[in-house]
Amino acid sequence: MLFLCLLLLLSGQALAADGLETLFMQDRRLAMVAERLLVSNAPFCRAQMPLTGMILHSRDQYQGDWAAPLFAEGTLAVAQVLPGTAAEIAGLQPGDGVTAIAGLPPVSAGTTVREAALTLLSQRWRAGDALRLEIMRDGTRRSVVLHPPAGCHAVVEIGTESGMMARTDGHIVHVPLRLAQAADDAEIAVIVAHELAHVILQHRSRLEAAGIEKGLLGELGRNRRLIRQAEEEADRLSVHLLANAGFELASAPAFWRGPLGRRIGGGLLRHRAYHGPDARAALLEGEIADHLDPTAALHTPAHLLVLRDRPMGGDD
Repeated sequence: MLFLCLLLLLSGQALAADGLETLFMQDRRLAMVAERLLVSNAPFCRAQMPLTGMILHSRDQYQGDWAAPLFAEGTLAVAQVLPGTAAEIAGLQPGDGVTAIAGLPPVSAGTTVREAALTLLSQRWRAGDALRLEIMRDGTRRSVVLHPPAGCHAVVEIGTESGMMARTDGHIVHVPLRLAQAADDAEIAVIVAHELAHVILQHRSRLEAAGIEKGLLGELGRNRRLIRQAEEEADRLSVHLLANAGFELASAPAFWRGPLGRRIGGGLLRHRAYHGPDARAALLEGEIADHLDPTAALHTPAHLLVLRDRPMGGDD
């Protein structure tokens, strides 16, 4: 739960060349689902970025000479362009090298060039502004102007680790490749909406301010109670985010009652701060019944948005 410039970017882990096509396909699926959630819920996001519709990657994300042809036009390149987006309208193409964003080159300083590009996008663009890129194509420098919509500032990306749990650090929404491959588009939307809700409700910073520890200690006492509170808040907000993006609301409780939801949310290894799948499905159904007006053009969950300004455990 990313958001903003729709840079649904590749993991920094080493990839074999024969796995790149699979990763690109899942990145594209994730990007197209996430864009709907990020742009339709932008009014609820205090930090925003341009949703360009381009998927970027940089040479320093890969190990080995096999990746060199992907960056014939520079160390930062367009990996994919989503249909109907500002990037496609402006004429960007896969393989274009990006040499400057809003007049400044993306230069890494202890991070990847891709991450430097994300920083420029977040710092050099304001809602309603055009976005100018300098690109290289066929060895020729070109100037391209995009007119992107505003979206939530949340980088949504595919990861290549072996796990099945999506997560967010408050800025990056990370969906493991195995999870994306197991999920259909409606299930991907439920997963991303939950993580985006964490971002909007600022759970990372609120839990840190409350001194909450995760891991094994997260299963105990106050840690467990406040982590569960954050998960409940995110589940409840997620259905409003799905509604605004035009996704079927029934898909959220159905996810937790279905095989994939039970696989990742149940069993003996389930973190005890999290409700089981049936309890989560019931919580979602209650939120839909009590707080969602099916005739509303924009579902504004004021009863949940107000929580982001309240400390976790304030009633301790």
